[in-house]
Amino acid sequence: MPRVRSDDYEAKSHAIMDCAAALFAKEGYPSAKMQDVAKACGATKSMLYHYFPTKDDLLFAMLMEHLERVVQGVEEAIVLKATPREKLLTMVEAYTQKSTQSRRRHMVAMQDIKYLPRAKQTPLIELQRQLVDRVAALLREVNPGLPEDTYKPYTMMLIGMLNWTDMWYRPGGTMKPQELCDRISRLFLKGFLAEKG
Repeated sequence: MPRVRSDDYEAKSHAIMDCAAALFAKEGYPSAKMQDVAKACGATKSMLYHYFPTKDDLLFAMLMEHLERVVQGVEEAIVLKATPREKLLTMVEAYTQKSTQSRRRHMVAMQDIKYLPRAKQTPLIELQRQLVDRVAALLREVNPGLPEDTYKPYTMMLIGMLNWTDMWYRPGGTMKPQELCDRISRLFLKGFLAEKG
């Protein structure tokens, strides 16, 4: 039997995750069955099980990849040689771009992590925690000297705004992606920078 090339394997597993994300977003994770995913992908169940032995494995891989990409985008923005405000704008752009590229995965990540067993939830929750920590560190740079317990609520408000944007925003609409990022950054900064230590 010929050995499957790594890039072929990656491409097929990504295609399966994309099909599954669309199905999970439409039908809901609990209702979707592996045979439905196979049908949506134009694959056999046995081929699907070769890549993902269980539906939980498929959901876990999808969410892990998505969250890793978002965290990486945020980290890249934070280490830029730029002013804190410029870093924030870059972070908003990176976060929005990463989630838009995998809009359905993002929706699934927000809604379906709770269906995974605890052992599979734990590394995903850790990635979410890393994301919160990175954004909070950036907010400390943007407005230093605030009481420490101020940063976490603002971090969660910003992440919440970015997460829910994916539910309503349509890139092909009248507001272009760059304008959306600029508006989010301005709206957030006006309130956050009004906070005094």
